[in-house]
Amino acid sequence: MLQTEADLLRTLRSGTYTLDELYALCETAVDVSRDNGRSPVSDRHRTDSVWKHRVRGWLANAKAKGLAERVDRATWLIQGTAENPSRLVLLGAGGELAGVEMRVQDAVELLHSLEEPVDLVLCDPPYALGRGTGHFADGNGYRRDPSKVLDGYVDVDPSAYAEFSYRWISAAAAILRNGGQLAIITGPQQACHVQYAAEQAGLTWISQIVARKVFPLLTSRRPSCAHWCVTVMCRGPLTSPKRVFHPPADLPRAASGAAYPLDWWDANGRADRPGLLRYDNALPLRLVARLVNAFSDPGELVVDPMLGSGTTAIAAHLAGRRFTGGDLNPAAIRFAAARLLDEHLWPAWRQPALFAA
Repeated sequence: MLQTEADLLRTLRSGTYTLDELYALCETAVDVSRDNGRSPVSDRHRTDSVWKHRVRGWLANAKAKGLAERVDRATWLIQGTAENPSRLVLLGAGGELAGVEMRVQDAVELLHSLEEPVDLVLCDPPYALGRGTGHFADGNGYRRDPSKVLDGYVDVDPSAYAEFSYRWISAAAAILRNGGQLAIITGPQQACHVQYAAEQAGLTWISQIVARKVFPLLTSRRPSCAHWCVTVMCRGPLTSPKRVFHPPADLPRAASGAAYPLDWWDANGRADRPGLLRYDNALPLRLVARLVNAFSDPGELVVDPMLGSGTTAIAAHLAGRRFTGGDLNPAAIRFAAARLLDEHLWPAWRQPALFAA
């Protein structure tokens, strides 16, 4: 349970493996016998199997690319330390990447550095609401225990929000594949900025989804904001056959039984974490998971260039998508990786049914 930062760091340190531990994990989590995996590497090395050779090969490639560092005879760490990571790659089974990568990096730099076209860019950028000042001066604008809120949230100057939006959205538009989509979660005040920036970057408008919040922020002289705006754009025409949309199963249906998805999403879950560490301005996992499943296919690449609490990374991994994300705040990367390990991966790995599979 991630109740303190000590729990968070302990989780990350526990997430490094000896080679023997990595072998054991591979054997329990995947079918290592595929593609002659249990065959000997060669006649001279009858006790060394092909699948173990693949694991070592991935680690060697990761080290050569600067993704991992060998710190003793059989222990590997991701680049940086648990206290100050710069890049985290979830080790895969059978010598392959597990498909989750997180970097301490500026959003535009991350998007420019990607080496393949992206299927979905899903992002909850800063809202330029003055986090760390005024009502949010203690990092706790919702009157919850500030000792549980991680430091380092990077907000944007409201006067620079339009230019900030255009820079990162233009970079996102350039890396999208044809038919690839951009989904940006904002408050209603900033939705106009992101839609205009996306249209200026050449993207096509798909929809604006209104997603209900469980906890609106109380106001006295205007209506309280009780929803998020999700602006969805795509590269290429609206009619592109490469564009993905899977209507969430719990949305309304027509009298015929056919899907009749509306742009009003009601039940989106909660992001509060009573008694646990939390990140400033986090989103509910259910909302993000609905977006990942609606606008991408299994195996596709989802990118979040402003990772925050890591909800998009978790949603993408649980949905069988590959993921790359970044954030300027190292605390965000630590928290996202620890959440994925402690609250999702480790509980799943401990399930006998998964081992049997």
